[in-house]
Amino acid sequence: MKTIKFLSALALTLGLAACENYDLPNPPGQTNPAPDGYFQNSGLVLTPADQDINLVSANEANIFPTVATIDELTDFPGNEYSLEIDMQVGADANFSKYSTIATVIENEQNVTVNPDIFNGAIQEMLTREPGIYQVPVRFAAYAVLGTTRMRLGGVDATYGDETLTVQTLDPVKVIENAYYVVPCSASGTPDLSAAMKMNNTAGEGVSAYDNPEFALKFDVADGTPFYFMIAPQSAITAGSTEGLFGCLGSADNMSGKLGASYGAALIPISGAVFLTINMEQDAYTLSYAFAMLYPLSGSVKIENTMCLYTDNYINYTGVTAINRQWTIYTQPDKSGVVFYADPETEPEVSENMLNQSGLMSTVAGPKLTAPNKGNTLYYCDINLVQKTYSISGITSISVIGDGNGWDTTTAPMLTPSKDLRTWTGSDIEIGSEFKLNCNGAWDIDFGGVAVENTMGKQVYNVHYKGDDLPCEAGKYDVTVDFSAKPYTVTLVKK
Repeated sequence: MKTIKFLSALALTLGLAACENYDLPNPPGQTNPAPDGYFQNSGLVLTPADQDINLVSANEANIFPTVATIDELTDFPGNEYSLEIDMQVGADANFSKYSTIATVIENEQNVTVNPDIFNGAIQEMLTREPGIYQVPVRFAAYAVLGTTRMRLGGVDATYGDETLTVQTLDPVKVIENAYYVVPCSASGTPDLSAAMKMNNTAGEGVSAYDNPEFALKFDVADGTPFYFMIAPQSAITAGSTEGLFGCLGSADNMSGKLGASYGAALIPISGAVFLTINMEQDAYTLSYAFAMLYPLSGSVKIENTMCLYTDNYINYTGVTAINRQWTIYTQPDKSGVVFYADPETEPEVSENMLNQSGLMSTVAGPKLTAPNKGNTLYYCDINLVQKTYSISGITSISVIGDGNGWDTTTAPMLTPSKDLRTWTGSDIEIGSEFKLNCNGAWDIDFGGVAVENTMGKQVYNVHYKGDDLPCEAGKYDVTVDFSAKPYTVTLVKK
């Protein structure tokens, strides 16, 4: 076996208590304390494993797989210290985020990890879906004496930056990537031919292991009993009723459990129904499908609210004016479900005080807040299933395009109305293509399609991040209207 050099340090750059703001993110169950200082001149040669790592076979064999080897260690601060190495598992090759896990050094050479903890870090940083992945890793080394932990090489020094090929552990529970609502007869017989595919609530292409929630809006005829079960994709593909999940409803049948031993459940409401399932928790909930949301703020009457809209009954988006505090209603008469701020969590606010995100609750409580105190226009994105919201402030809108070289600094500004519903400008020079730019940046912009051109008047329907708008070059009066969807831009030729 290769001999490792552990040499005492005679002249070291020693820093004590040098890391007040040091932060090591940890998966559950890990303890990686901030170092007390560092040995600047320490020399460590560490090589990542050059073979694939199979966490499944490692678990079956009850061993810790080797993720790196120590080739040499020089200028180590004396035999009274012991060497410890942490492995950082990156979310990407740049380690913009990473999880830190402890390792075990075997035979003074092999750096090994607990397969379950390594698997947990991969789930936290990359994905919970089992498979073979390219996992960015690097290592931080420490000299430890009692409760003193000194980082080798400097405060940010890492070793063995590499990508490992890793087979992750099999899941405790198999979750498929697609599920269906299957109508059933009154006797509980499922009709696979009428199955309706559900949508992952986090969007298309998201692994069901990373987001096990699915939802669907469908119509239930008044006076006609509607029974249902849930089918995974495998059952639909096989054309078999084996593997279907029945439903055990609560007292009001508006929620319940999913299980193979349960029968079909009756939907107790009619009209537009919204069904959500969580395949990790084996649970379902029913509600009415909301046509739109009404974010109410200040003294604005609800009939004048700039509403939020949806095409999937999960995500609701749109432009609305908020004056500090606001509440989200689901019905124009303020009946039904109402969303408030989640009292258990604090919202996240950007440094420029324009963007905010957080959680909502249907339990009556404090109102939602916005980062700006005055009446401000915001672009809103709300997920009703996950009960999350994000708002991005719009403090200026300009007309930008090839007429001004797509230069945000020279794009002519529009003037908002008092209620922020319309924005106007006069004698604006526009080239052959243009868009609406917000805040002099490209985080928020609007484009779309031309829909009408009569008598020198060109009208466009626009939406968030829409296409460039075609135009006959010239000078125009411009009106942007956010009152209701479709949002419009009207140009009047001068």
